[in-house]
Amino acid sequence: MSREPADAPPSPADGATIAEPNEGRASGLLADVAACFGGTVPNIYRMLAENPAVLESFMTQERLLADCGVLSHGEHAVVALIVAGHSHCRYCQAVFAKEVEACGISPNVRRTIQEGRLPRDRRLAALVHATRRTLASHGRLGRAEIGALERRGLSWPELLEITGIIAAYTLATYANNLARTRIDPEFA
Repeated sequence: MSREPADAPPSPADGATIAEPNEGRASGLLADVAACFGGTVPNIYRMLAENPAVLESFMTQERLLADCGVLSHGEHAVVALIVAGHSHCRYCQAVFAKEVEACGISPNVRRTIQEGRLPRDRRLAALVHATRRTLASHGRLGRAEIGALERRGLSWPELLEITGIIAAYTLATYANNLARTRIDPEFA
């Protein structure tokens, strides 16, 4: 028989209200988001705020990968765009198509990636290939394949970061698909 610890939060079955602390937590997190987006809150964050723990975990992953990661911002956006396509998430595809181009990647290269082809740039082609293979194999790349990716210029820390970005944006894309999050006008 399992027993909840004495300091467990109240549950709705106890007749207690648990929404108030969550609403305050969500409001604080959304204020942080608004500060990053010029006072607006993109719909994905509003949707994730329904569960502040999920919102905070996504925000933390996103911030750490962007601020402390070894991939460039453009490379990060390319990986996220591939995850969005893999997950058939219209919201993230719209967001990251714009983000990739804002990072200086041409619309032609972006379309090449979205159409499942490899770009001509060797570094970008290696990144795209590694991301697709990691997604397709669920991270089960063999040692020879990892070695080949390293010879193509992707370091082990970069391969790990690709996996981290896949994790963060799998959360985002699945949640968007579940909620059918409306695409914000600025990303449409």
